[in-house]
Amino acid sequence: MGTASAATQPSEEQVRQLMEVVGVGKMLSQMNSQAVTVMQQSLPCIPASYWQGYMDSNGTQQFIGRLVPIYQRHFSADEIDGMLKFYRSPLGQKVITEMPTTMGEANQAGLQWSKERSDQMIAELKQKGSLDAGGRCPAEHAAAATGVAAGAAAANAAGADDDDEAAAEAAPAKKAAPASKAKGKATTKSKSTRKAPAKKTPAKTTTKAPAKPAAAPAKPAAAPAKPAADTGKASGTPAQ
Repeated sequence: MGTASAATQPSEEQVRQLMEVVGVGKMLSQMNSQAVTVMQQSLPCIPASYWQGYMDSNGTQQFIGRLVPIYQRHFSADEIDGMLKFYRSPLGQKVITEMPTTMGEANQAGLQWSKERSDQMIAELKQKGSLDAGGRCPAEHAAAATGVAAGAAAANAAGADDDDEAAAEAAPAKKAAPASKAKGKATTKSKSTRKAPAKKTPAKTTTKAPAKPAAAPAKPAAAPAKPAADTGKASGTPAQ
């Protein structure tokens, strides 16, 4: 129902009269008994007398005070008057009295009907062969489903193992890389240190050192040639 307009909004007194007629106080009393039972079971160290004041008369009036604006928003004054007339009638009083029991039995009937309907559909599937005598899927279907599930589980496990192995292989490779670089540097350094003695050893003394004494005697041989040229020039001077 729509929200009641301000012009036709019921008064607080009308709503409180309706709450009294429908027995809100009695319902709260039943709720109080259930709440006290639960609290006593959960907190056995607390005396039962303490919980008796969980919902007293003052608490009931406070709760109804919270219901007043809710009914004022959803019902008009005329509608509240109509409900008051109905619930004050013998039929209305019977509805108030019998409705809780009626709803409880209706819930039980719904559960029973649901079970019977399910059993009926299972029986039809058994007759068609879709289900076995125990109401389960046939063995081949169950085995196939089990095989598929097992294969999926194995594939997932294998994938997880592969991922773990790949991660394990990748981690040492990263750690071994500096070692290989260090070895490479060490080998290059060792090679260089080995080549250095080969250059400084007898190769220099046997080849270059003897070459210098051989060139030294050649210079005196060239020196006498120059006086010969000078004598030629000297002899030519008088002729001129």
